[in-house]
Amino acid sequence: MPIDIDVIESRIRDVVEVINELKRLTSKSFTEMSIDEINSMKYNVIVLVEALASICLHIAVDHFGLRPKSYTECFREVSRRLGVECYRDLEALARLRNLLVHRYWVVRDDIVYNNVKTDFRCVNEFIEKIKKLVKI
Repeated sequence: MPIDIDVIESRIRDVVEVINELKRLTSKSFTEMSIDEINSMKYNVIVLVEALASICLHIAVDHFGLRPKSYTECFREVSRRLGVECYRDLEALARLRNLLVHRYWVVRDDIVYNNVKTDFRCVNEFIEKIKKLVKI
């Protein structure tokens, strides 16, 4: 099956929008954030991973002929093929998403905040390699 460029472009727009929202939410200190802002931050991390995983799975299946069994496997295998060396950061994001969805009570909000504040270098690298692959 050929890669659906419209799907990839749409998910990339989602990634950009979510990153912008996460930057906005974390522009204040953690102690200044309301519970609604903290919950929005965690929700946006989930949305970010879902958008990235959608891109990854599409590329894995339609370009590389892979059948990943998990988001972490998809990020690892597609990243290796694209030359994204920081793929472990993407795997960690997928694991964080799993915690937020399935075991949210064990997640420390301040740690999520600190990780969101660091940067999105690996996410951006992954997206740039995808753009290059599909020529957008």
